[in-house]
Amino acid sequence: MGTGSSFLRSQDDEDILGSDLEGTNGVLKRIPIEIKPRGKLGLRSVGSLGRSKPKGGSLRSALSMDLENPEVERIRKDFEMYRLNRDNEMANCQKKERKLETENKRLRAELLALQKTCTRMRAERDAALEAEQEALARASVFECDRDKVQRQFKLFRETKESEIQNLLRAKQELENRLSKFAFGCQAGDDSDSHSRHGLGDLGNSHPGDWWTALESEPSLGSSTVHLHHTSASVYQYQRGPELAASALEMDGPFINLNKEDWNLAVMNSSGMLPLGPAQMLSQVVRVYAAVSSDMLPEFGIFCDEYLPKLVALCEKEGKVLTLVHLPYSHKQMDEEDEGLQSDLQLRHRQIDMSMIFVAFLGSSPHTKLVSEIKHACLDRPSNKTCLFIMSETAENKSSRPSQEMRELKRKVRESATPSVMVVHTSPSQGSSASAAFRDLERVVRNELGLDRDSSDLHLLSDLLAGVGLDYQCDSEQRDFLLSAVQASCEMGFEKYYEHLNTQVSAAGPLPPFLVIGNPGSGKSLLMAKWLQLQEEKTPSTLLLYHFVGTTSSVSADPIVMIRRLTAQLMQHMTTPPPLTCDPVRLVEEFPRWLEKVSARSPGGVILVLDSVDRFQQADVHLKWLLDPLPVDARVIVSVNEESCPQAWRSWPTLHMEPSSSKHVKEMLKAEIGALLADTGGVKSGVDGGGVGSAATLLGPEREADIISQCRTTMTCCPLYVALLARHIASLGKADSRVLDKHLSSMLTSADSFELYSSVLDLYTESLTGQSAASLRQTLQFIYASRCGMLETELLALQPDLCWQELCEHYEFLSTHLIIKYQLGLFTFSHTQAQEAVFEFCFKDGMQEVTNVREKLIRYFQERIGPGKSCSRAVDELPWLISQSGNNIQLEKCILDLGVFQQICARGRCSELLSYWQVVDWDREKMAEAYFNACKHSETAAGHGDSNLLKVAETYEILGRFLRDLGLLPQALPALQRALEIRETALDPDDPLVGRSLHQLACLHAQWGKLTTAETLHRHALEICQTTLGPEHPLVARELDALAVLYQKMEKHDLAHPLKKRAFAIKKKLRTPRGATDGDVGSDPLQRRALQLEELVIGPDSADVARSLNELGVLYYLQNNADVAESYFKRSLEMRESILGSDHLDVASSLNNLAALYNDKKLYDKAEPLYDRALKIRLKNQNSDSPGVASIINHLARLYKQQGKFDKAEPLYRQAVDIREKAFGGNHPSVATALVNLAVLISQQNRFSEAGPLFEQALKIYEDSLGPHHTRVAETLRNLAVMKYEEEDYQTAAHYYKRATEIKEQGVAYGDKGLSRRSSSIETTSTVKNI
Repeated sequence: MGTGSSFLRSQDDEDILGSDLEGTNGVLKRIPIEIKPRGKLGLRSVGSLGRSKPKGGSLRSALSMDLENPEVERIRKDFEMYRLNRDNEMANCQKKERKLETENKRLRAELLALQKTCTRMRAERDAALEAEQEALARASVFECDRDKVQRQFKLFRETKESEIQNLLRAKQELENRLSKFAFGCQAGDDSDSHSRHGLGDLGNSHPGDWWTALESEPSLGSSTVHLHHTSASVYQYQRGPELAASALEMDGPFINLNKEDWNLAVMNSSGMLPLGPAQMLSQVVRVYAAVSSDMLPEFGIFCDEYLPKLVALCEKEGKVLTLVHLPYSHKQMDEEDEGLQSDLQLRHRQIDMSMIFVAFLGSSPHTKLVSEIKHACLDRPSNKTCLFIMSETAENKSSRPSQEMRELKRKVRESATPSVMVVHTSPSQGSSASAAFRDLERVVRNELGLDRDSSDLHLLSDLLAGVGLDYQCDSEQRDFLLSAVQASCEMGFEKYYEHLNTQVSAAGPLPPFLVIGNPGSGKSLLMAKWLQLQEEKTPSTLLLYHFVGTTSSVSADPIVMIRRLTAQLMQHMTTPPPLTCDPVRLVEEFPRWLEKVSARSPGGVILVLDSVDRFQQADVHLKWLLDPLPVDARVIVSVNEESCPQAWRSWPTLHMEPSSSKHVKEMLKAEIGALLADTGGVKSGVDGGGVGSAATLLGPEREADIISQCRTTMTCCPLYVALLARHIASLGKADSRVLDKHLSSMLTSADSFELYSSVLDLYTESLTGQSAASLRQTLQFIYASRCGMLETELLALQPDLCWQELCEHYEFLSTHLIIKYQLGLFTFSHTQAQEAVFEFCFKDGMQEVTNVREKLIRYFQERIGPGKSCSRAVDELPWLISQSGNNIQLEKCILDLGVFQQICARGRCSELLSYWQVVDWDREKMAEAYFNACKHSETAAGHGDSNLLKVAETYEILGRFLRDLGLLPQALPALQRALEIRETALDPDDPLVGRSLHQLACLHAQWGKLTTAETLHRHALEICQTTLGPEHPLVARELDALAVLYQKMEKHDLAHPLKKRAFAIKKKLRTPRGATDGDVGSDPLQRRALQLEELVIGPDSADVARSLNELGVLYYLQNNADVAESYFKRSLEMRESILGSDHLDVASSLNNLAALYNDKKLYDKAEPLYDRALKIRLKNQNSDSPGVASIINHLARLYKQQGKFDKAEPLYRQAVDIREKAFGGNHPSVATALVNLAVLISQQNRFSEAGPLFEQALKIYEDSLGPHHTRVAETLRNLAVMKYEEEDYQTAAHYYKRATEIKEQGVAYGDKGLSRRSSSIETTSTVKNI
C-alpha cells in the first residue's frame, strides 16, 4: 500500500470540471483525489455515519469500502448525464450561433440593399419635387399667357362683334329703305337723324321725314366752348334735344353749344380744376376776425358765449370752424418799416386763406386794422363774404382817431353789397357779440349749404346703396392738381409734352407709359401741366388722375384710389350698379370698368397715376397694369428711379433729365420774381414782372455760384432750384453779407434733402429759444400725424403757442415748400421735406415719434365717444393706434359705432377691414362684434323714437356693409332688426320702412331666395307708390329691381312691362340717370353756385340773370323742360326789370323760352315770343344780322310745323338773302338756308322749283366742305327722295347710292372721330408757355 501522495495528479492531468466548462472535448478524465490521513481528515464510512469508527484500521480496507459504495456510482452516473446534457446544450448553442451568424450576414446584406434603395428613392423624390416646381412654374406661365390671350381674344371678339353688328344694322337699314322704295313709301331714317352731328331740330322732326333733316343751322366755323368745370350734375348722359346753334341762345360759356359738345362735356365733366377758390373744397370754415382795441370786450363775449355754437354747427356737418385773430401791438410803426410790411403781408395772406372776414369796429383805428379792411373789402370788393359789426363807444367822437374810424366806416358802408354786410349795434354790452353771432350763423349756414330744401335728400340717399362717395379724397386730388398747375417751375417740359402726346395718340392697345425721375425732378409738375394742356386739346377724352401724397396719407391707399376712379368711371354709364366696398371685388372689377367706359368715350380714357411707388402693396393691387390694357385706354405712371419695380422697367419709358444751366437760370428768376410779386417786392422800383428784381437780388456772382453748384443730377432738379430761389427771395432787403452767408451755407447741400435741412437750421438760428421749441413741436405733430394737422389742433396741443407765432411759422415753412395748407390741414409739400423734418425734430429716432403719437392719441380719444365722432378723429385715431401697436386699444376704437358709420359713409371700408386684420379678427367675428355693439346701443337708446331711428340707421348701414362683403347670414339679422324698429317707431307705410324692405329684398336676391325677394320688393313698391306717388324715383328703383329679379327667375313676360314703366318714370322725371345719384348733388351744386353768385352780386342783376339762363340751358339739355322753363322765366323777368323790355338779352330769353315751348309743341305760346324777339332784334340790329336771321329761321320752322306754308316761305327766302349778304354766296350757311327752303317747297309738291335749290346747295357743300361730308350726303338723300316722288327712279338710285357711300365713310371716320385703334391721328405740339 502506498501513501496518499501517490494519488496526487500529475501536471498532465486536467480538471474535468474546468475542461467540461471550456467544452474542449467530451472525454472522461480522472478525478484527482487528495487523500489525507483518516485521522486528520475525519473521514467516515458511508455506512457508519453518525457513529465513531475504531481506530487503527488499514487504508486498503477504507478505500475499498468507499469505492464500492453505491452512492458514488449514483453520483458518477449523475455526473455522466450532466456532462452529456451540457455537451448537447453546447452543441445546440454552437448550432444557434452559426445560424445567427448566417442570419446576421443575410440581414446585413438586406440592410445595405435597403440603404441603397432609400438613397435611390430620395434622389427620385428630389427629382420629382424639382419637376413639380418646374411644372407649377410652367403652369403659372401658361395660365398668365392664357389669361392674356383670353383678354386679347375678348377685345378682338368684341371689336369684331361690334363690326358685325354695325354691318347687320346697315344691311337691315338698307333692306328697309329698299322695301320702302319698292312700296312707294317716302324714304326715312329715324336712326340716322340721331347720329348726325348738329343736324337735329330740337326733336321736332317727324320719324321718317327727311325733309326736316337740315332744319337747324349747323355751327360751322364757330369756336365751340366745352364745359370743363361743371358740377357733379353733368356726369349724366341724357339724350336731350339736339342743339346745333339751336333754338336756344346761350350766354357766356354756352355760346354755340350743340348736342355733340354737350356729350363731350359730359364725358369730361369731372372737372380737371376745382370750381372757385380752394377754400370751397376745404373741410375748414375759416373766419378771420379784425377787432379794434375798444371792441375787444365784445369780441371776448362772442368767443366765450357764441363761438362754441358755431363750432358745433360746423362739426354736425363734418366741418371744422377756425377763428383767426391776430392782435395788434400798441407800438406805433412807420409805414415804411420792414417789420410792419412783413406783418401786413402775413395778415393779408391769412385773410386770403379765409372764407369769411369779420370786423368789430369801434372808435379806435389801427394801422393794421385799416390795412386788413382795405385788403379784404375796399381794395377788392366782393372778393369774399365780409361782415362788419359797427358800434360807437363812449370815447370822444371829435378826436382825431375817432374821426379816422368814422371815415373808414363810411367807406365800408358805401362799398356794401350782398357779400359785404354792415350791422350797426348799440354800445350796450353784448349787443355787438349777439349781432355778430346772428349774422355770422346765417353766413356759415349758407357756406355749409344748409339753407336749401333737403326734404327729399334723405329719401334719395339710399339710392347710393349705402356707400357714400369720398368727396374729401376727391377734393384732395383736385387740390393736388391745382397746386401743381399754379407752380412756375416748368422750364424745359416741352420735349416731354411731345413724348406724352405721341404715346396717347399711338395705335393701341399699349402698355402703360412710365415716367422715371429722381426725387424733386418735377414728375408731378409735368403730369399736372400736361393734363391741363391735354384737357384743352382733346376735350372729348375722359381724363382721370391720382396724385399720391406722403406714404401714410389716404391718397397712398391703392384701394381708395381704385374705388374713387371706379366711381368716376361708373358715372359715365347709364344705369351703373351700386359701388361695392369689398376691396377684392374693386381690384377685380376696375379693369372691366376701364375697358367698358373707354370703349364708350369718344376720345377714350387717359389715366395718370403719379408717384405710385409710394402706394402700400402696389405690387398686389396694381397687377392689372401688367395685363393688356383696353384699346382706347392710356395709362401714364410716374415713379422714382430707385423704387421702380423691375417688372415695370420693360414699359415704354420717359426719363426726366437734369435741367440745363439755361433752364436753371430761368427757373431762378421766375421763382424769385413770382415770390417778390406775391409779397409786394416789385414795389422796389424794378419792372413789374419781377425779373429785374430777381436779377438785382441775385447778382452775377451769386448767379454764377448757383450755376456752378447745380451741376449734378440731384441739384439740377426743379425742387432744388426752387428752394434756393425762395430762400433768396425771402431774405429780401437783408444785408448782402447775410445773404452771402446763407447762400454759401445752402450751396454745400448735395441734394434737396440736405438743402431742406440747411433751411431749417438757418431759420432756427434766427428764432428765440421758446419760438424754436414751438416750431420743432409743431413740425413733430405734423410728422407724427397721418393726414396733417389743423391749426386749432396745434393750438390746443400747445398751450403756449399763439396765433401770431403759428402764422409766422407757417409763413416761413410754406414759402420754403416745407409744408402746405391743403384743405385746412398743414401737411408736407414733398417727401424730401418730410425726411428733413424727421432728422431735424426727432434726434432719438422712432421712440420720440411714438411719444408724440401717444399725445395725439390722447387728444383725439377725447373727440370720439357715445353720441359724438369728430371726422378728424376718425381719420387720425385708428391709424395712430395701429402704428403704436396697441391692438386692444385699436379694437375698442374701431368698434365704436360712430367711427364705423363715418368710415362707411366715406366708402373707406377697405381701411376698416385692414384694421381688423391688424387686430387678427376674421370677418365673421367682426360682424358679430358690430351686431352686439348695435344691440348695446339699442338698449342704451331706451324708448325714444328719435334715438331708436338712429339705431335703426346703424343697423341698416351694418347690414349693407356685411351684405357687400358677402356675409349674408350675418347681414340678415341686422337688416331685419332695422325693419322691426322702423315699423314700430314709424307708420307702417313710411318710406323708411320701404327702404328697409328694399334692402332685405336685395339681400335675399343675392342669397338666391328669389321668391322671398319678390315679396319684399312688391311690398316696398306698394309703400313707395302709396306714400311718394307713382312717379317718384324710388318707385322707378323698385320697378327696376323687380324687373332684374324676374329676369333671374326667367319670367321675362313680367320683367318687360316693369322695365318699360321704370323707363317712362325716369324719362318723365328727366333727372340724370333716373336720379341714381340722388344726394350726390347734381341740382344742389348748381343751385349752390347760383346762391353764391346771388350772395356776391345780388339777387337781381344782369349777371345773375345770365346764370339763370345758363342753368335753364343745362336743364334743357338734360330734357328737364319743366325746371328749365322756370329758370328761363325767372331770367326773362329779371332782364326785363333790370335791362328794359327792348334789350337784346331780353330777346335771347324770349327766344330760349319760345324754343322750349316749340319743343313741347305748345306752338300758340311759342309764336308770340318769337314775334316779340324778332321785333327787339330788328329794333337793335340790322335786318341782315345773324341774330335776326336766327329768329327768322326759327319762326319759319314754327310755321312749317303748323302747316302754315304761306307764312313760312317768305321767312325762309328772307333767311337766304340775309345769309348771302352776311357770308357770301358760297358759304355752307347759305346752303343750309337753301335746303330748308327747298324742303318747304318740296312738301308742297313744287319739285321743279325745289330741284335747282337742292342742286345749288349741293354745289356749295361740295366746294366748301368736300364731296364726302355728311351735309353732302343729306342733300343727296333729299334729292333722291324728290326724284323718287317725280318717278325718276334711275336718278333717285344714283343719288341714293352716292349718299350711302358717303354715309359709310362717315360711320367709319366721321361720327366718332378717329379712334386710338387707328394710328392715323396726327400728333401736334401742345407746348404752352405759362
